[in-house]
Amino acid sequence: GEEEEETDQQRERWGKPFSWQKAWYPMAVVEDLDPGRPAKLELLGQDLVAWVDAEGHWRVFEDRCPHRNVPLSEGRIEKDGTLNCSYHGWRFDGDGRTVAIPQAKDQDLARLLANPRACAATRPVKMLRGVLWVWGESSPDARLESALVEPVLPWELADPDMKDRVASFEWQWGQRDLPYGWEMGLENVTDFAHTAVTHHRVFADRYTDPCPLEMTCLRKATSRKGFAFRIDTVRDVPKEREAGAVNTMEFVPPCYHRVTSTYPSGASVTLINCFVPTKPGRTRQIPAKMILTGTNGELPPSVILGYKLSDIPLPRWLRHLFQPFFVHQDNVFLHEQQAILQLEERKSASTWKKSYWMPCEADKMTIMLRKWLDRNGGIDWIPGIVRDLSAVDDKEFLFDSYRAHTQHCATCKAALQQVTTANRALEYAALLLTSAGISASFVLHGLSESWPLLGGGAALGLGAALTGKVRGLFYKVRYSHQDNE
Repeated sequence: GEEEEETDQQRERWGKPFSWQKAWYPMAVVEDLDPGRPAKLELLGQDLVAWVDAEGHWRVFEDRCPHRNVPLSEGRIEKDGTLNCSYHGWRFDGDGRTVAIPQAKDQDLARLLANPRACAATRPVKMLRGVLWVWGESSPDARLESALVEPVLPWELADPDMKDRVASFEWQWGQRDLPYGWEMGLENVTDFAHTAVTHHRVFADRYTDPCPLEMTCLRKATSRKGFAFRIDTVRDVPKEREAGAVNTMEFVPPCYHRVTSTYPSGASVTLINCFVPTKPGRTRQIPAKMILTGTNGELPPSVILGYKLSDIPLPRWLRHLFQPFFVHQDNVFLHEQQAILQLEERKSASTWKKSYWMPCEADKMTIMLRKWLDRNGGIDWIPGIVRDLSAVDDKEFLFDSYRAHTQHCATCKAALQQVTTANRALEYAALLLTSAGISASFVLHGLSESWPLLGGGAALGLGAALTGKVRGLFYKVRYSHQDNE
């Protein structure tokens, strides 16, 4: 049926539309950036470049040299702390001012350097909780306006009464570029019901765990503050609910989504997903995890029992390596879903309201997200951006871990180099020992003396195979729902 007409009170509650440009975005985990190289970023369709200046501060420019529009992300950071454009050698300081134009005559240089057109477009940045935050635009007022807005982080981190109860807060998985858009990413995490089916054998069982949900609105939607819900399972409750946990879910624009399980002791586990709209049909995920102790120092049951892989202390690169085993379960759905949704809208000039049929209470948060997006006019991309969400023909693209993460992560690139070196050394040593063992068997006319060499070669060969398998995970992690029995 037709929707009810909105009242004046509802319009007042929503407030002014959300401004996508006048907001902070978590763009990268600093620990995973290489301070010696410029890093390419994308935000709202605009290419950006992040780099470290002479004072050791991270700077972000629009990724365009004012000379001839080539990407500054292909440049170099020089020893004097300037960013060198690799096309013609123009150099920029941390404030975006040009400090060198090799092609300029001496008598013209000062005048050219003073011209505002010689400057790179800069963005306000913040370093907060180990993350590089970038402002949504680079207007003359950007620095002043950005100073009046705080990045969205868990409220507990700013509450003095909670200070001693935050047992851990970590951007533990690092950034990951996903083959679907902001809309699909937020739809997915606001859809609590999909977890029991999509993530079969990781978090749940698709045959026994799906059940009805009751969704209770805790905070009505507004343009600036988003919305929040409580989620209750009606039957066949999962392990966390058996421990008396209350599950809540919250969205705060432009990126912030959290799911919190709070136990009777007051202890809680919060999973945070920030989705950064990089360009149409693509998003960057910046996840985090927060653990709060109870009023008497109790830890959440899931941490005490230790049955969650995410609770096991592992090297940072190894935790990054495991992420695709979960994330890729969603990729194949969401990449295709956005293409189908756009096609359906073009076929019948309809919207998600006609294309989707969401009759269950479990869909309440997804519906609310879509209404929030409609109310605020959709994502405000830069002018002229192409919004084609067609699916790629080659599904291998969806499982490309190198493109999605490794190439952008200094931690994983270093680990990949070490694993590759170990793999090649083991292969060479295995070949050497095996060859020596075979030669010894001929010289000594028997295998008894050569068994240690052959056994050592076999053990090294097994190590080579294992490191080769690990090396492959940096590049690709395939997944098939049909094969996940």
